[in-house]
Amino acid sequence: MSTEITIPRRTMRVRMVSEKTGLAVSSIWRLARQGQFPAPFRLSTGCTAWFEHEIEAWLDEKSLKRDVIPQCGRN
Repeated sequence: MSTEITIPRRTMRVRMVSEKTGLAVSSIWRLARQGQFPAPFRLSTGCTAWFEHEIEAWLDEKSLKRDVIPQCGRN
């Protein structure tokens, strides 16, 4: 008997990604092109999207890093 865990695959267009992350649309495209943000994929001609769970994982990673970045003015 095989047990599979399935992740709901909700897709997000760039404006939704921008709202969720707080990043400008141009920053999302730049970071994705540089490999510093989840890669988008084509749903159809002229329709690009991201998986919501990948955006959430990226945000989780960023929030973990904030705890290890030294604060300015603290010793």
